[in-house]
Amino acid sequence: MSKQEEYDGITYREEKSSPAVFRILFTVLIVWGVIFMGYYLFSGWNSQAEADAAKKARDDQKQIAHKAVEASGTAYQGSGHKVEAYIAVGKKLYGSLCVACHGEGAKGGVGPDLTISKYKYGKTRLDLTKSISEGRPGGMPAFSSQVDKEQIEGLVEYVLTLK
Repeated sequence: MSKQEEYDGITYREEKSSPAVFRILFTVLIVWGVIFMGYYLFSGWNSQAEADAAKKARDDQKQIAHKAVEASGTAYQGSGHKVEAYIAVGKKLYGSLCVACHGEGAKGGVGPDLTISKYKYGKTRLDLTKSISEGRPGGMPAFSSQVDKEQIEGLVEYVLTLK
């Protein structure tokens, strides 16, 4: 049993063990921690930096493939579309989606001038694809829910032809 003593009006009770609820909660916490660590350490999980590096490598390969296609003027791998077809699709989409902000001649308006040599967020295919699909702060809306990937590629090809 527990021993009770009084010191200066304060009753002191010596406990032999902690309350059962605390022991149960502590045990559950330890078990959960072991399962959590095991899941993330052994499930192939990787850090955000590794995921970003892998995404950058994929995007770089895509950029190289686009440059090779543009240089040769041949069809995109597996899709059967030529660069000119992408540009035509992009021009049509520009007329319906982009003209309101960037203007008829892409010289700007509400949105920036698309005929300049450098853009605020970059003028590579990857940068343009990200701008069109995800949008940008300050007014550029995301179009990934309205157009598919091929249409975005068409817009990118068209914007790259603007001068």
